[in-house]
Amino acid sequence: MKRLLLTSTALVLTAGMAFAQTATGPGVNPSNATANSNNSATANQDGTIFNESLALDSAGGGNDEEASGTAGTAGNGARARVNLSNAVTAQGQTTGGVSATVQQQTANANLQFQVGNLNQSVNLQSGVRQESATVQEGNENDAIISQTQAGNEAAIAQRGNLNVNAIIQNGVDNGAASAQVGLSNVSTILQDGNHNIAAHSQFGENNAAMTFQNNGDNTAAQVQVGNDNKSLISQGGGDGANLPAIDGTPASVMIPAGLSVTGALPGAASLNSAASIQLGNSNLSAIIQQGSGNEAVNYQKTP
Repeated sequence: MKRLLLTSTALVLTAGMAFAQTATGPGVNPSNATANSNNSATANQDGTIFNESLALDSAGGGNDEEASGTAGTAGNGARARVNLSNAVTAQGQTTGGVSATVQQQTANANLQFQVGNLNQSVNLQSGVRQESATVQEGNENDAIISQTQAGNEAAIAQRGNLNVNAIIQNGVDNGAASAQVGLSNVSTILQDGNHNIAAHSQFGENNAAMTFQNNGDNTAAQVQVGNDNKSLISQGGGDGANLPAIDGTPASVMIPAGLSVTGALPGAASLNSAASIQLGNSNLSAIIQQGSGNEAVNYQKTP
């Protein structure tokens, strides 16, 4: 690899004054971000399927770690999805007519489809029942997927140039999907544990989305539309973490420059949920969760 609401929050109450979920309020509609512990994390720009990220845990067994990221527009878009059904356990698509779909397998399965020039894609799988799909349409895009142990699914869809995408999963039944449309975007999803779900959608230039999840049953969703946005969701990784690929390729996440915390320590985290939406340019965000059952959402928009 050569390149590798806080402002408006509505808390929905149930009997006993427990929070059913944490979500942005109507003041930011049609944008919406929700975080629901042990259930889902969602982020959506405008109520359409584009610029939407979904991390859904139906808790029903089987293909329940569903992740979907859709970026761009109807005329210039990309979608990555995992665990829709046994027939679609990993899929990457673009509006340019490029598509790759992997069905559920008893061993491991991977499909990589490149259209353009000087794209690079690496797939690494060690274990059983792991599926992955990578679609690259454009020039000089880089992608790596690494999966160990069992039952992990990952999908990457890139449309544009010079985008970089990494999904590293170590554990059982993790799901991750990342879609990029534009130029020089960076997406990193690192999952170390079981039943973690993450989704990223990026549309623009020079955006960076980073998610780290460990232990189990965490969900994270991020949407970035614009340029030069930076976002970190860390559930169990403190303000920075790393998880190398099977072949030793390094992959790391860290809090964006200009933000700092005290007392952020890596450790076991479970049942946490976080969602982030960044619209416009040069927004910075970090959601760091330690412990269990935490919910957080972020909404940012610049003119």
